[in-house]
Amino acid sequence: MSWLAILLLLVPLVGGCGGKILTQWPQKKIFTEYFRQQQVKLGMSREEVEAIMGPPQIREEADYRGGNFLLYFYRTHNMDYPESNTVRGGYTPFIFQNNRLVGKGSRAYFQAVDRSAWSGEVAPPAQAPHRSMGPQRSW
Repeated sequence: MSWLAILLLLVPLVGGCGGKILTQWPQKKIFTEYFRQQQVKLGMSREEVEAIMGPPQIREEADYRGGNFLLYFYRTHNMDYPESNTVRGGYTPFIFQNNRLVGKGSRAYFQAVDRSAWSGEVAPPAQAPHRSMGPQRSW
């Protein structure tokens, strides 16, 4: 009877994977685009960036307080990591203004779309109100 119980436990464990192991290894296209983005420099034209990176997966154009921006998004990571400089689940944003690359990465994106909470500016700490607890004794 104990052999039957062991067999019933081992069969789902051994056969359950179906030969596939789920990992977070980057896809070849994502890996390639990650290295291509290193060649892109600020000031390049939109055509120069497309010659290096190819057409973007996501393209947006919008007016914000800073002016009219063209936003390209390339998938360079599997997901957003704190240091990955990506938004929207692994996409690196490229920000164009007047057909020139003016920024890339999450910080430039948040500044372009005017999300001041993400601008990196730190508000000064609030002053705690002074409370008197009566006479202070020093022993």
